[in-house]
Amino acid sequence: MAATIFDVAKRAGVSIGTVSRVVNNRDRVHPDTRERVLKAIRELDYHANALARGLASQETATLGLVIPQVNDPFFFQVVRGVEEAASAANYALLIASQSRLTASEHRYLHLFRRGHVDAMVLASIEVHVHEVQEIMRQGIPIVLVQLDIGKNIPTFLADNYSGGRGIAEHLVLEHHYRRVAFITGTNHTPDSRERLRALRDVLEENNLDLPAHYIVQGDYLRDSGYQAMQQLLNLSERPEAVFAANDQMAIDAMMAIRERGLRIPEDIAVVGFDDIPMASYVSPPLTTVHQPVYELGWHAAHMALEIINSDQAMIAPRKMLLPTSPVIRRSCGC
Repeated sequence: MAATIFDVAKRAGVSIGTVSRVVNNRDRVHPDTRERVLKAIRELDYHANALARGLASQETATLGLVIPQVNDPFFFQVVRGVEEAASAANYALLIASQSRLTASEHRYLHLFRRGHVDAMVLASIEVHVHEVQEIMRQGIPIVLVQLDIGKNIPTFLADNYSGGRGIAEHLVLEHHYRRVAFITGTNHTPDSRERLRALRDVLEENNLDLPAHYIVQGDYLRDSGYQAMQQLLNLSERPEAVFAANDQMAIDAMMAIRERGLRIPEDIAVVGFDDIPMASYVSPPLTTVHQPVYELGWHAAHMALEIINSDQAMIAPRKMLLPTSPVIRRSCGC
């Protein structure tokens, strides 16, 4: 496997930011340190073409952020966290919204790879490991938010499993629901998988089943929760409660339930995840799980800036898990 910026930094005994500055021919690198990094690059055969291109570039003082949708209230908070951390360090922010088209994703990543940003934050997008590795080989640090591709990259996650357990235990132990369905999110992020695993574990621990037909596919976006709820409402034995993997789908599911003339929570309880602002304004107010969305963005941007600017010993890639907490309102039956 080709060497990455982490390999070069480890070999040279410097930070990733120092390697990036050498690759991009920036100031603030001692001549002895620069020579040590260049030696490591030669020994590891570190992406010589990227090095040549980087030597001609200049510092942009810009962070890149790629999110699925700019109009999603969840990602608005991520953007706010990244932007405030970047602004405090006098960095600009270049935001790209990844559409459902793969070509769009590649276009934005290609734009960032060409040196228009000094580091990238990727938040909950569908991205392939080889793309991330290619960008890092070109000396552009990457930090992940709500993505866990397990490749030794700085990663910031909400504690989805703990939050999922809390809300699942509330449904099963406090309200004694026995038939609980789950509306999933997309498969490329750990969010939905961990929340589903938490629900399944709580049900199994209480000798309850989670039938396959009670797990319905959504994609976190508008209308998918509505369509998923329609499938659940058409079952011969409807669920007593529905756990949607995010608030947007939970709110759409509530709309589908009301259209059938059913009551929430008397006929079917609904809970979500995220605690977006709208969750407290729907009727009935949505029981959900609060996750520190702003903080995820802030910490990720702060880490990216630390990698860019640090002259200290190499910043080891790390995974940071931020806590979540249930927010009990009335849609669950309280």
